[in-house]
Amino acid sequence: MIKRAFFLGLFSIGGQVLLLRELISSLNGNELFIGTALFGWLIAVAFGAWLGGKSAFRVKPVYLFVAGAFVLPMMILLVRLSPLMVSSNIGEVIPFATASLLSIVAVAPVAFISGWLFTSISDEGRQPAISISKVYLFEGIGAFVGGVLITLLVGKWFSTLQASVAIGVISVVGILPYLYSTNTVKRISVLLLFAVFLVAVVTGASRVDRQIDQYKYNAFELVRVFDTPYSHQAILKRDKNLALVTDNMIEAAYPDLLTTENIIVPALSCSPDANNILLTGRAEFGLAELIAKIPRCTLTVINPRKEVTTVTHELMPISQQVNYIDSDPLTTVSQSNLRKTFDIIIIYIGSLDSYRTNRLATSEFLSQCKPLLDDSGLVCMVTQYDTDRYITTETRDIISSIYSTVQSVFLHTAVWPGNSTLMMASDVPLPNLDVDSIVARIDMTGYQPKYITRSLLRDRFEEFKLIRTNNAVQHGGMINTIERPVLPHLQATYRSRTRAVDSAVVSFLLHQPVWIVPSLLTLLLLVYALVKPKGNRSLGIFILFVAGLVSLAAELISFYVYQSSVGSLYSEMAALIGAFMLGLAVGTRLSLRVSNKQSAVLSLVSVSLVTLLATLLMFMFFHERIAKEALLLFNICYLFSVALTTGSLFVAATKMYYPWDSSANRGKGYAFELTGSAVGALFTLTVLLPLIGLQWLLISLIGLVVIALLGTLVLSHSG
Repeated sequence: MIKRAFFLGLFSIGGQVLLLRELISSLNGNELFIGTALFGWLIAVAFGAWLGGKSAFRVKPVYLFVAGAFVLPMMILLVRLSPLMVSSNIGEVIPFATASLLSIVAVAPVAFISGWLFTSISDEGRQPAISISKVYLFEGIGAFVGGVLITLLVGKWFSTLQASVAIGVISVVGILPYLYSTNTVKRISVLLLFAVFLVAVVTGASRVDRQIDQYKYNAFELVRVFDTPYSHQAILKRDKNLALVTDNMIEAAYPDLLTTENIIVPALSCSPDANNILLTGRAEFGLAELIAKIPRCTLTVINPRKEVTTVTHELMPISQQVNYIDSDPLTTVSQSNLRKTFDIIIIYIGSLDSYRTNRLATSEFLSQCKPLLDDSGLVCMVTQYDTDRYITTETRDIISSIYSTVQSVFLHTAVWPGNSTLMMASDVPLPNLDVDSIVARIDMTGYQPKYITRSLLRDRFEEFKLIRTNNAVQHGGMINTIERPVLPHLQATYRSRTRAVDSAVVSFLLHQPVWIVPSLLTLLLLVYALVKPKGNRSLGIFILFVAGLVSLAAELISFYVYQSSVGSLYSEMAALIGAFMLGLAVGTRLSLRVSNKQSAVLSLVSVSLVTLLATLLMFMFFHERIAKEALLLFNICYLFSVALTTGSLFVAATKMYYPWDSSANRGKGYAFELTGSAVGALFTLTVLLPLIGLQWLLISLIGLVVIALLGTLVLSHSG
């Protein structure tokens, strides 16, 4: 049972992480979209655990592991090809409603098998509470090992498809009884055969990877396809044109002088004497060539995707005037890793769908950029929003929020309308937008642009367009902060308006007080726990629900805070996931020693809830005061403590709920915990964070813990 529980954890975390990564890559996902995928995963696991506990559906674990080994890579392939079901156009955004439905369908089979496996393995023990807790313990250990390995290897050494095949094979072979034979020769022979087979299937998966991308982009020549720790990349060629495709979206094209000039030339027109320019983004696909035509300028580029830089350098010209920093922009800026100041900082924010992109458009990041500017330096925000022809309500809401955010940091801000709206900001007065003055300042740089010319500028700065754009940006948008990131919600609304179904779904999720739903659900469960007979069993169900909701919400909040504060997350994800899974295992192991008497179990629940309450309070009051160098250790300790209490609560609540017999449905309690986790996954970052902010989100979680603690104290007193 212990070995099978370990490989269940490995299979479960592998299936979840790899499917989420592939969904993000193939369907242009973000945190709003991840919430629906996690919700679908947890609900499917809960249903599998509950159904597997029914006597009519009991299946031996080995058959479920074999099924999972086939289903996981098949679902990875389905997700990779799913954009073709919606559109054959590269880069077309998948509608939110369609992507959400696909995410739930894609994760459901693997999640269902994972939940069924939990119950099937738990049925091997005699006492429900003990066997369930042991499976939970060793599943946590397996998930810890799997989470660390996947984080370290996938994107650097293996693609998602290769990793899914490897995990399936390892899980099946790992549970075969003859692998643990006492015959040393037999054991070594099996391991050698397994190693050869694993290398063969992973190599075959690598070839399938390229064939799939060639099929998706059959109208182009596939030059390169590769994964980074951040994204799936493809470089396509047609005639003499190149395109960089990132997660199924065209990130850049070459040649594209119009876009390239719009990134660099406007900023230079405001500061024609500039020598040192800092850019958050990439210098390939034209920027490096343009800078080479302005000999006195040097461009420093911060981009964490070193793999993209390495590949593109083999395909297009390299300029000696460009310095590359292979690091996250926020990490580099916040930790003052740059040893000089700059005349211009260009923030190329791109799409604001995700919190990872959004953090570069917050007041905190702009404040951290200020010390890197010379006394007369300026920041140029390059957005993707068109204010040249017309301005929709959704566009107005976004650019006014960006403008309010910039204004909250800098004394002076100027807006350039156009196909790509620009915002210049500085603490010194900016030059006016007179066309003749702009052309004269551009001439001073020595570069003669082809698209930012006198005639085109006259059209761009037509009086009507300037007035309309200024009225739009001064509409009164909210300031975008790490505490309350509003831009991802506004971006989701902006994209949803192209389809009626999408608009209805996004409006319901993001613009209605849907936070009432988890609150009402929690209150109903509390009433159920307090008024139904056999209060200890009812309270056990309620504790399982709260433990699942609070622990997953706390984990997601930790990821968000760490990423937003330091800038990096993927390289540290192994430590954070490892700390959480290790905490679950330790909490479960320690709590198994507690007596089964009601008084001892209720005491364990009370102590665990008080510890969880103290942990949340400490995080709320101190996470902003921790030095960035110590923030990783702080979050590791925080997640370990949250998981430690969650493991203890799971054991205690399981003992409260299950009678001392072997006929009970051993998946029901686990299903209630997962239902709580599903609610936390769907609402925490997807809905509540931008609506109420980080502080009130933490207060809400603290309120749930207090309610659970009061219910425990009432039951202890009545007993």
